[in-house]
Amino acid sequence: MQKLLLSSLVATVLVANDTSVYQMDTISVSASPVHEHNTFDSPNQINVIQNSEKTLKATASLGGILEEFSGVNNIATGPQAGKPVVRGMSGERVKVLSNTSATDSQTYGIRHILNTDPFIADSIEVVRGAQGVLYGSDALGGVVNILSPKILSAKEGETKIAGEVAGEYHTNNNERMGGAKIQTAQGKLGVNVAVVKREADNFHTPDADTWKKGDPAIGDKPRFSGELPYTNFETTSAFAAIGYTDEWGDVALQHTYWQSFQNYLGHTAGPDFNPVASAGQKLTNNETQLKSELFLGEWIAKPMLSYTFNQREAATNTPYENMESKKATADYLEIQSNRLDWRFAAEHPQLGDFIGEIGFEGFDKDQELLEGKLSPSATEKGRSIYLFEEADYEKWIVQVGVRYDHKSVNAPLDGNNAQFVTEGIFDATNNEQDFSGFSGSLGATYRLTSNWNLAGNIARGFRAPSIFELYAGGVHGGVQAYQKGNPELHAESTLGTDLSLRYKDEKTKASLGMYYTTIKDYIYLANTGATQTVNGILLPIMQNEQTDATMQGFEFSIDSYVSDSTNLEGGFELIKGLDTSNDRKLTMMPANNLRLAVHQNVGAIGALQNSIFSLDMKYAASQTVAGSYEPFSQYNTMPFGSADTKAYTLWGAGYNADIAIGEQKAKLGIKITNLLDTKYRDFLDTYKGYALGMGRDISLTLTVPFNL
Repeated sequence: MQKLLLSSLVATVLVANDTSVYQMDTISVSASPVHEHNTFDSPNQINVIQNSEKTLKATASLGGILEEFSGVNNIATGPQAGKPVVRGMSGERVKVLSNTSATDSQTYGIRHILNTDPFIADSIEVVRGAQGVLYGSDALGGVVNILSPKILSAKEGETKIAGEVAGEYHTNNNERMGGAKIQTAQGKLGVNVAVVKREADNFHTPDADTWKKGDPAIGDKPRFSGELPYTNFETTSAFAAIGYTDEWGDVALQHTYWQSFQNYLGHTAGPDFNPVASAGQKLTNNETQLKSELFLGEWIAKPMLSYTFNQREAATNTPYENMESKKATADYLEIQSNRLDWRFAAEHPQLGDFIGEIGFEGFDKDQELLEGKLSPSATEKGRSIYLFEEADYEKWIVQVGVRYDHKSVNAPLDGNNAQFVTEGIFDATNNEQDFSGFSGSLGATYRLTSNWNLAGNIARGFRAPSIFELYAGGVHGGVQAYQKGNPELHAESTLGTDLSLRYKDEKTKASLGMYYTTIKDYIYLANTGATQTVNGILLPIMQNEQTDATMQGFEFSIDSYVSDSTNLEGGFELIKGLDTSNDRKLTMMPANNLRLAVHQNVGAIGALQNSIFSLDMKYAASQTVAGSYEPFSQYNTMPFGSADTKAYTLWGAGYNADIAIGEQKAKLGIKITNLLDTKYRDFLDTYKGYALGMGRDISLTLTVPFNL
C-alpha cells in the first residue's frame, strides 16, 4: 500500500492503489510501553504524522507541522521557530521526547526553538492530556514524541538498503532545504544515517501601510511590512545510528547533531522605533543515546542511557552574522548545559488480567553560565519511580499507573552567579530547593460497537519549576524584555479529565472530545508594568508568577472519503483558560479555530500519477489579551501594532503526485499558503505587536525514495 500526502495545511490522507481501500488509522508507540495500539483504540487522544507526510508539509517548524491537529496550536516567530501548544499549555508543560527519552534544549523562552529538524524523524506523535506516569513529570499538557527511523535487520547473508533524498524550496523567504536518509542492514547489524541543511533569507508579510513618526499616538498599523529584516536563519542537522538485533533482543547506539543560526526582528525605543536584530543566536545540540531491549525469560529489560550537550550563544541587538564582535561585552550570552539521563524499566509477564512495566529514571544536569546574565549556573537532579499496568478485555482497554518524582535545584552564590545575588534575584535562603510529588492516571476505552468507542482518562500531574523559572535575571533579547525568575515558586500540580467519542469505518474517522483540567500553582510569565533601563534601552520587566487556574475545551476532527476520489477533512477547537484566583483569563491562550479541507484525486496527468488537488481553509476567532500583565500586551498602548487580534480566514491550495522513476515513485508536492495574501495577525505570533503574519508562500517539495 503506498502513502500519498493529500494536504495543504491539513492532516494527511492515506490511499491505496485501489482507491476503494482506505487506511483510516495508524499504530502509535507512545500509547503504551507494553503494547502497540492503533490511535482509535488508545485511551489517550493521539495523532501521528509519518515520514512522507511531514516532509511534504514543507516546514522546519515543529509547531507549524503539528498545529493542523485539533487541540494543537503554534507559538510562532517566523516560519521556522514554532513551539507546540497542546490544549492551551506550552513551554515546560509540553514534554518533547526523542525516541521516548527527555530532551533538554534550553527552550524556556517564548521564542526559543526546539533543537530538532523534522526531516530527521521517521514519525512524530502527539499525546494530549496529563499522562505523567507514562512520560515523566512536566507532561502536564501533553507529549510530543519524535521518533527516529527504526534500525533495519536482514536474514543471514542478506543486505538491505533503503532511503530517500529530498529537496524543498519556498518563494516567500527563498528558503532552501536538501536532505538525505539511508537505512542499511547486513544480517543482524543495521546502520542509519541522515543529514539535512536549511537556509532562508528574510520573510515577507503582505504589503500594508506602516506606522511612521507623526501618525496618531495609538493605532494598529504595523511598524514593519513587506520584507522583515533580521528574520533569516540557517540550520544543519545530522543523525547516525548503529544497531544489532538477535533472538536475545536488540541494542542501538545513536547520535544526533543539530546547529542553528537564528535572527529575530525587534525594534528600537521611540521616537522612530527603527528595526533592530533583537537577538542573534547560535544554537548547538549534541545528543547520544544507548538503548536496548533484552528478553530475560518472561521478562523484558529496557535499559536506556542518554547524554546531551547543549550550547546557547546570543547577542542582544546584534544579528548572528556579527555576534563574534560582541563577545566579552554585556550584550553577549553563552550558556552550556550537560545532561545525563538514565532509565531502567522491566516489563513483567501477565499477572491476572494485567501486563505492565516498572521503571526507575533519573537525570543529572549541569548548567554553566559562561558569559552574560540571563540564567545562572546551576545543577538539577531528578529521580523517579513508576508503575504502569494495562489490561485488554473483549470490550475494554484499561490503563492505570502511579509515579513518584523528586527534583533538586542548586544555584551557587559565587562566580558568575554573584551578579544575580547582588541584584536580589536569589540568595542563601532560596538558592537550594527540593520538589517532590506523586502523579497517577487511570484511562479506559470502551468498545461500544465495531465502529464506535468511548475513551476517558483521569490523571494527576506534577511539575517542578525549572532553573530559568526560579532564577532568571537579565536581558532576554528574543522578547526585548528584562526577565526575572521567582525563587518562591511552588511545584505545579494538575487534576485533569477528558472524554472522547470516536467513530471509524472503512471511509471515515471522527472524534469529539472534551477536557477539563484544574491547575494548582500555575506558573506564568507576567508583564509587571515596571521598566528597567539597560545599556540606555528602556525594557519592560517580566517576572514569573503563580496562580490557580482551569483549562477546558472541546475538540472535533473528521477525515472522510465522500467518494472513492474525494476526501473531506475538518476540525474545530474551542478553548478557555481561566485564572481562578483572580477571576480573569489566562495569558497566551489560543483563539478558537476551525479548519476545513477538500482533496480531489484526478488520477494520472501524463507522467504524474495519483494527482491530487487540495483546497483548505483556516478560520481563527478574535482574541484579546488577558490584561496588562500578559507578555506583548504593551503593544495595545503603543503607537503601532496590537496585542489583541481580529478574526481572520486563510486559504491555501496544493497539488501532490507520484512520479515513476524505475520501480520507485518520487513524491512531488506544491503547496500555497495564504493563497490570497491576506493581512492578518495570529494571537500566538510573537511578531504580532509590530508586524503582520507571513504573506503568500509557494513551496515545492520533491522526495525520491530508493530501495536496493
